[in-house]
Amino acid sequence: MLPQIDEILDVLKNGKWHDIREISEKTHLRERKVEMITGFLAQYHFIELNRKERKTRLTQPLQEFLRRVQELEDKEKVRAR
Repeated sequence: MLPQIDEILDVLKNGKWHDIREISEKTHLRERKVEMITGFLAQYHFIELNRKERKTRLTQPLQEFLRRVQELEDKEKVRAR
């Protein structure tokens, strides 16, 4: 399930609201699977989930964390050259 979570987080990384159907299409996961995973992520406050409108986005702290991780990965790539 971790690769599927990564795929969903990759879609959400821009911090904007995304529809469950859109996430399903971009990740090639069934909508029910996306709903299950986003429900889990929302339970632990990694994402905000609007169940009525079926939309989700990253929480600000997770968005900042992922941005910092990306910066570190980019620095490592430069050092490896």
